[in-house]
Amino acid sequence: MELQNIREHCQAAQRRRVELTSLEQEINEDREAHFESVNMHLERLLDKADQDLALLRHMAYHYRT
Repeated sequence: MELQNIREHCQAAQRRRVELTSLEQEINEDREAHFESVNMHLERLLDKADQDLALLRHMAYHYRT
């Protein structure tokens, strides 16, 4: 969600046609790349949590029977 807000902010800045220095552009690109990598990491963690939950439910079902 935060990544989407950042992209919208960047698009709004582009529409305003604000001239950024090369350093500011590089910082923005680095920031977006960092957020994308964090987002991918969090998605992997969520997938792992979903797998763990499915395994626990499976084990609980068999333990009860």
